[in-house]
Amino acid sequence: MQRTYQLSADPLYYVMGGFFSVLTTAFPAIMGQPRFLQLSQTLVLALFLVIPLRRGALRHAAGVLALWLVVQLTLMAALVWLAPGRVEQAIPGGFELRAALLEWIFAVGPLPQQIAPPALAQLAELAAVALGSLLTGGLIGVWFIVRTANLAGFAAGSLASALGGSIGLLISLPLWTLARLAGYSGLTLLLAEPLLRRQWSASRFWRLRRNPLILCLALIVLALLLERFAPPLWQHLAGTLETVS
Repeated sequence: MQRTYQLSADPLYYVMGGFFSVLTTAFPAIMGQPRFLQLSQTLVLALFLVIPLRRGALRHAAGVLALWLVVQLTLMAALVWLAPGRVEQAIPGGFELRAALLEWIFAVGPLPQQIAPPALAQLAELAAVALGSLLTGGLIGVWFIVRTANLAGFAAGSLASALGGSIGLLISLPLWTLARLAGYSGLTLLLAEPLLRRQWSASRFWRLRRNPLILCLALIVLALLLERFAPPLWQHLAGTLETVS
């Protein structure tokens, strides 16, 4: 019996996902266009996720989203390293954020609020991700995901270029950022399903998606905790690196 063709199971689907991640990140960033950067990334990534989510292929959606984020983070960090002046224009308040990041990592100032907003602001953002994904089939959640990834890539490139070395690369992408991205991504995919598949049974959703939903919320809570208590460790590592060098 011949299997039904699924686009999201085709390797070319993932190749195209990586290609469009490069396309929608590199050109707007180099041109210094913040609105075009955010909008193009959101719309194209949301389209790639709709294809598997409408079929209930959550693993395929998670796979292409993970690939997209790896490409986006790596490329954004590399562009900041190579052309910081251009990319700063693509990030709202980019110049001030870059300066604040360097002050923080060398233990002069606090972690910038653009990277780590107050707890209440982050809870409001979490509510927007959850409710927005539920009502828009993941579109609002994707908006916050790519925004977080752009800021994370910008921060990573700024810190890695200032610190240098393998430890600089390690410090440049802290654990709380990875935990938040993972939590937002999983939550968006899970809560996009009901609208895209037209299945609004809360009991069925809880029965089938309870464990991954709890895991995503736990990752977001972990990100909040790490963000409050782990930054001094990162500053200590940076200070150790500076002393050794």
